[in-house]
Amino acid sequence: MKLTRPFAMVEKDILFSPELTALEKLVYCVLCAFSDNNTRSCYPSYNTIAEKVGCSKKTAIQCVASLCEKGWIQKMEQRTKKGGHHSNLYILVLSPEKQYLYPAHAKPETTFPTEELESESPSNDEAYSGYTERLEDVKQRIEYDYFAEHMPDQLYMVDFLCQCILELYDTSFPEDRKLLNKVSSLDIIGFLHHTAGQNYSGVKNMKAYLKTMFLEYLRNEQLLLATAVPPKI
Repeated sequence: MKLTRPFAMVEKDILFSPELTALEKLVYCVLCAFSDNNTRSCYPSYNTIAEKVGCSKKTAIQCVASLCEKGWIQKMEQRTKKGGHHSNLYILVLSPEKQYLYPAHAKPETTFPTEELESESPSNDEAYSGYTERLEDVKQRIEYDYFAEHMPDQLYMVDFLCQCILELYDTSFPEDRKLLNKVSSLDIIGFLHHTAGQNYSGVKNMKAYLKTMFLEYLRNEQLLLATAVPPKI
């Protein structure tokens, strides 16, 4: 994985955190330097991380594990087509009060379905309020508390999918909107299993890629249900 920018943006909370060691902070800075602006994701190998930090591979592995445990990054294992190990995918996690500092978490331009828009466009604050309410509705529909309690290590992906559902709804055809309106916790769990262990190293726009995959997954599931042969009684 190549560095493409001459600088990296790092949260002050990381640099000033008393719970992190100097090496852990440096490892996080290296991940920031490799991360994509939109998805806050990257996939440098442990050898690359160790080389850039100036430490051993073992130390890099320990620092990554500690950052994951303390909630500053999320790690997703990736596999090659033959099932071998590939560089992990890392997502830099932001606290709720900091998430809008970055492009991927900016307030969406369209926050209501077009049929709900009034003659006068709402202000930014009003639009954002509507987006927040819609996001809460989606979380309630998929039983978000279940994931928070039983699958906390996957919660960042659940949050990401909730945002994707809203964005897809605002840009999809009516048929797909019907699917998105019916998304349940079982769909989320199924998609998480569907994407587990996949290799994302060649993906340039992770958000767009996962949105497309999620919609295709819902379509395929609907097709399977529609063509399923009921058991004979």
